[in-house]
Amino acid sequence: MKKVLVTGAAGQLGATLELNEYITIKTDLFQPGTNENITMLDITDEDQVKILLDNEKPDIIVHLAAMTNVDGCELNPDQAQLINVQGTVNLLNHFDGKFMLISSDYVFDGKDGPYREEDEVHPINVYGQTKLDAEEKVRECSNDWIILRTNVVWNIGGNFKASFADWVVEELKNNRKIQIVDDQWNNPTWTVDLSRVIGQLLHFDASGVYHYGSANILNRYKFASLIANVYELNDSLIEPITTKELNQPAKRPLKCGLITDKIKRDFNILSSKTHMDIKEAKMRTIQ
Repeated sequence: MKKVLVTGAAGQLGATLELNEYITIKTDLFQPGTNENITMLDITDEDQVKILLDNEKPDIIVHLAAMTNVDGCELNPDQAQLINVQGTVNLLNHFDGKFMLISSDYVFDGKDGPYREEDEVHPINVYGQTKLDAEEKVRECSNDWIILRTNVVWNIGGNFKASFADWVVEELKNNRKIQIVDDQWNNPTWTVDLSRVIGQLLHFDASGVYHYGSANILNRYKFASLIANVYELNDSLIEPITTKELNQPAKRPLKCGLITDKIKRDFNILSSKTHMDIKEAKMRTIQ
């Protein structure tokens, strides 16, 4: 049985990822408050990376660890570069097996999405640039790689600060008004669904660049309204706002999202419907 090392295993995607075909070594900089067996790993410390890879000798790395706070990256570009790019290089320098990088639709400028794998990349913020730089390092340094781009990765019920959906549910349950942009378009991707896709790509020994997201291109306001409706919460508390009005430190690509024709054609991997994903997520939190 092959061995997979997962970075960022304590994050919202890593916590969902189940690779039952493999022996899995879960690593993260942070230990979650659970009984999860997670090995501490700081990917920015190359000596630590080398020691762990020499000891574990994985056949595959699934690289989830990243600095994903878009405004945080904009305000701390050196830290974003260290984690998202140099951390990736540190892994690649001491590994020669199959390498999977989870990337983002933020490698595009958002002028004419949704995007295909072969479309021209042009990031407009630090986060997107560091993800693109990491992609380029993977292409340069690995002989067997998968770059899986996704977008608006969400989960409900996992207490993850990064989850937009968790935040929406929490705010509306507490009858707090929230402002959500109605001019940013993506196809939100449930962690459970994305985990399934990661497993399938490894099973099929895929290589190259692939896009994956849900079947529905939605603006954030519509996505939040869908969540409210499924959870039977008061959607009148959701106020639409434009991205410009938020005046965030980092520019956002507006018309983004990902076209998933290639992954469907090559492996018959079908995109799920956002509304159904939210319903299933709700059922899981009830159980």
